[in-house]
Amino acid sequence: MIGARIRQRLAELSGAAVEWYAATYSSDEERPYAVTFGHAGLSIAEPRVNTDHRPVYAISSFQFVPGSLRHVQVDHRPFPLAPRPFANAGAPGSGSAPTLGLGQSTLGLLGNLPPRAQELLQTPFVDGQKILRDDWHYEGRTNRLNMFMFFLAGAKDVTVATGTKVIPVGHTDATAHWSLTCYRASVARRIGR
Repeated sequence: MIGARIRQRLAELSGAAVEWYAATYSSDEERPYAVTFGHAGLSIAEPRVNTDHRPVYAISSFQFVPGSLRHVQVDHRPFPLAPRPFANAGAPGSGSAPTLGLGQSTLGLLGNLPPRAQELLQTPFVDGQKILRDDWHYEGRTNRLNMFMFFLAGAKDVTVATGTKVIPVGHTDATAHWSLTCYRASVARRIGR
């Protein structure tokens, strides 16, 4: 539903794709927004209406410093009856950790990730760097997410987690198995908001 010209611009800005998604804000939205994450940047296309009342897309992008994109694998496989890790007691939304200016739904989703992924995603922002954009998307069923992406973007850094989640038989959401890749890149420049 997103035109070829917009898709091409997102690909130019983001570089070789690592992950992407397109979705609507609500069920009454007619046009989707899109997020592309690649080796050169994180880019977002949002549907808008211009002054002539024509549908357009506003594109924003966090362009990465060449060679700054790094990644860490996080494979989280707790036992079925394992208690939540103690590290999660300080997770966002628990009352003892900074909220980083994030909304409750973002904090709730972040708090469901493995502690190591939470740490990797938040580290650039705990010393006061403001988070300018955040979003997430997932696809799948209650017991299996085949696609998951979460990002935090600031003026200096972008962090992203991509991967899958499975709740095996005998497990609960608290002991779900995650296979994630957590990325971090330095921002060279921003385009748009």
